[in-house]
Amino acid sequence: MSQAPEPSPPPKQPTSARDDAVAVISAYGAFRLLLILMAIWSFFEGFALFFGRGDALTLGGSGPEARVAEEIIGAHMILLVPVYGLLAWRRDRYRALMWIPYAAQLAMILPLGISLLRFQNVGVLLLVVSLVFFSLLVYFWWQSRPLEFFQKKPDAGAVPPENDLAEPDEEDSTSPAASDASARRRYRRQ
Repeated sequence: MSQAPEPSPPPKQPTSARDDAVAVISAYGAFRLLLILMAIWSFFEGFALFFGRGDALTLGGSGPEARVAEEIIGAHMILLVPVYGLLAWRRDRYRALMWIPYAAQLAMILPLGISLLRFQNVGVLLLVVSLVFFSLLVYFWWQSRPLEFFQKKPDAGAVPPENDLAEPDEEDSTSPAASDASARRRYRRQ
């Protein structure tokens, strides 16, 4: 027996992700994340407008009329936060509310865009953020549509090609149409 130390086994390397692994987020997940970001932004922006804090986040203007308008817009933005949360949490269940994020962003884009066209530099930050959110909403909506949604649907009144005009034999019960018709008749009898 020798006094030489035994060779130690090679150290185990930590297991890591494969080199060819791809991280993918679905359009549904991205839309959910966008709604959460919109809820956070709406809360802080609504809070800033309602209480008049943060000069960059206000709509500009002076006087009590402008201040009241900012408070109203801020309150509405704060009220949108639970709607965004519900849509992010259960989008399928609250599907009837899906128009609200689009309408809310357009309600900010249109008046702020018109004021910018009139060379009134008020609410530029709000306009930019609303444009980004609206464009992302439309993009994620477009990407979450199934491919069949965009394919041309056959017309109900279209004339079939010449070879399909021939009537099938009534004795041929192997065709799918014949089996469907017999299944319907059996269902009606029950």
